[in-house]
Amino acid sequence: MTGNTNIYKGYDSSGVIPKNTGAGMSWNFGSCTQNTIVTASTFTPPGSVPSATAYPGTTVVEDQGASSYNFFKSTATTFELLGFSSPNISVNFTNSAVQAVWPINFGYTNTDLYSGSLTNPVTGTADGTVTVTGSGSGTITLPGGTQFTNILQVKAANTVTLNAGFITGTITGTDYNYYHSTQKFPILTVSYQKQTLTSFGGPTVSTSADITVNNAVITGLNDKNFDATFQIFPNPAKESFYVNLSNATHANGTIEIYNSLGQIVKTIQLGNASVITEQVSLSGLSSGIYIVKTTLGDRSSARRLIVE
Repeated sequence: MTGNTNIYKGYDSSGVIPKNTGAGMSWNFGSCTQNTIVTASTFTPPGSVPSATAYPGTTVVEDQGASSYNFFKSTATTFELLGFSSPNISVNFTNSAVQAVWPINFGYTNTDLYSGSLTNPVTGTADGTVTVTGSGSGTITLPGGTQFTNILQVKAANTVTLNAGFITGTITGTDYNYYHSTQKFPILTVSYQKQTLTSFGGPTVSTSADITVNNAVITGLNDKNFDATFQIFPNPAKESFYVNLSNATHANGTIEIYNSLGQIVKTIQLGNASVITEQVSLSGLSSGIYIVKTTLGDRSSARRLIVE
């Protein structure tokens, strides 16, 4: 794993995020639209990170940039988190958090209790539970419409409690990771997190939900989208909007409009002209946020539309 770089790009969804579990599932993220979030991390040997000496047994370090690191112990049978550090907080698990006991297949489950010490800027304890399950198998549709079969969904549920005297906190998170045999890292991840911190000022609660797609997959799908030539206007729109795109290959085109529940509420056939300009009526659609997905042959792209 050392030497690998993992880059993810963020996506938004205006509808229900698919994360159903079980065998033979179909997860459709085709209508998600890319945002500006990009995250990157590099896996390096511990000798290249001086602070790794504080985490005995470390075999690989995930460098997330900005002096933030995760310290792992990787063996032929297990993958363990020994701790993490950043300019804001450092946690060292004397009882490691086992992330995986190899191999992981559909139906796999493992729960591990972990504990350790908290330092920087305050001292205290950190205790948690992580449960990892091979929760699903099936087919995934990525943003833009490309499908991958033989996907393994791995669900990781994690809760950690921090206690530093007058400051206490609980962080809960659930990740849905979608793995394909062609990639070392998940091709798509859905992450939920909730943080509750309590101090003299009272409790502070923050939540987040993120969809990220492996950049290696996005790069491989560049020929499957046509973002640069796809325009919708006006946006926001009231009674109708126009779709304008070029179609040099004269492929047959369609428009699908998805509501906030991920349901198709309108389908329009575009034909196969070299330049397509189509006025689309919004009759029957209530105010809200929709996803407009346009397909030309085997290529597709999506835009968010606000209906006033």
